[in-house]
Amino acid sequence: MENGDFTDPSQIEDLFFEDELEEEMESSNRPGCLIKIVALLVLFAFTALVMPDFSTLLSDKLNFLEQNQALREDEIVQRSKPAVVSVEATTVSGPLSMEVRRGTGFNISSTGTIVTNQHIVADASQITIQFGDGTSYSSSEFEIVPEVDLAIVEISGHDLPTLDLDFDYQVRPGNMVTIIGNPLGFEKISQRGEVGRLLKLGDSQVRLFDIRISINPGNSGSPVLNDQAKVVGIIFASTTFATDDQSEPRALAIPIQALPSH
Repeated sequence: MENGDFTDPSQIEDLFFEDELEEEMESSNRPGCLIKIVALLVLFAFTALVMPDFSTLLSDKLNFLEQNQALREDEIVQRSKPAVVSVEATTVSGPLSMEVRRGTGFNISSTGTIVTNQHIVADASQITIQFGDGTSYSSSEFEIVPEVDLAIVEISGHDLPTLDLDFDYQVRPGNMVTIIGNPLGFEKISQRGEVGRLLKLGDSQVRLFDIRISINPGNSGSPVLNDQAKVVGIIFASTTFATDDQSEPRALAIPIQALPSH
């Protein structure tokens, strides 16, 4: 991973270490954000007493909440949040076997064209899209984008909030970008970081890029926004960049140019 050259597509699949395992959970009613925060605080207080090392790990996992608070009034975040959605994909493989995957997506048309990741919706019999105002749409229609981890879900809406796509924007190392997603069950969490490396996937012409942001299960499908609040990429996985004796978690993104024009 250090040289930025993926010679085997299976290497990308290995990066879904949390998305595949932790985003797939049994269907249940999702508690409110306040209940989640209280529960996490109680857990944190307990583990701080009996498991100091684990409490440090948990604290690192929740650092995104602090940055989200700092970006609350940010213009890019305020303009973009309404079009960011939660995606819940249900797969039924037998009478007693049901699997639910949850992630993020974003809308690009007034009637409802949702961009998300293939690994969230693949083989789903039903997909539920929920906007920030609580409005939900169900769909079983989705298109897989070949060679990249992208999918497009069509819903039937009206006057829905949208994000603009910037197909002319060339992501470069050092660019500052913003992502908005639904990590660990929280909704529309904003994070900002710098683009690190441009990455090559085998013989593909698509140049992936990483971002100096630590992401979590649920962030898959998050839009990557430039300083004009336009989408320039889509989060699909997480990796670790090692330098000497240190390692740095990073988000992996697909450039918007990989998405077919709609």
